Amino acid sequence: MSNRSKKVVLSARVAPHLRDGLELYARVKNIKIVEAVEELIERALEEVNIASPIRSLSGDRSKVPVSTIINWLWDPDPIVFKLRLANVSPDFVDKETYLVYVETTSDRFKGDVDIFEDVRKRVSHRDVFHKASLNLERVREEWADLFAYAKFIEANKPIVIDYEVWLRMIKPEA
Repeated sequence: MSNRSKKVVLSARVAPHLRDGLELYARVKNIKIVEAVEELIERALEEVNIASPIRSLSGDRSKVPVSTIINWLWDPDPIVFKLRLANVSPDFVDKETYLVYVETTSDRFKGDVDIFEDVRKRVSHRDVFHKASLNLERVREEWADLFAYAKFIEANKPIVIDYEVWLRMIKPEA
C-alpha cells in the first residue's frame, strides 16, 4: 500500500445502492472500502478506451485505455499535467485550461523547461510531443492570473484582448 501522505481526497455523493454495493464488494474481497474504490477506479481506467492522441509506430491513432494516457502524461505537478493534457488534445481539458495552455505558448512564457522530456523517454510512439519549453516558474507565478484571464475571455466572447494588456488593466502597477 502506498504512502497515505501521497494520496488525495476524493469526496463523492453516490446512490445508496452503490454505496451498499461498494461495502459488500470490500467485505467479500476482505479489503478496506478505500482500497475497493481505488481498485474499481483502476479497473475502469483500464477498461474505458479513448482515441489515442498519439500516433503509433505504424502511424494510426488506435484506441487506448484511459490508464495509458495517464501513464504517458501524468506528473505529480498539477500544472505540468494540465499543460501536457492541453497540449495533446483540447478535448482532455476544459475551455479555460486550454486557453491557459495556449497563452503559455507565447513569448512571455518561453523558457528552458521541456515539460515533455521525461514523457518522450516513456512513450515509444512516432512524433511524440514536440519540445514545449517553458519558463515554468513564471507560469507558476501567473497561474491564477492566467485562469482569471481565461475565465474573462470565455465570459466576454467575442471580445478579444491580449493577456498582457489584460494584466495591465487589472494590475496597473505590473
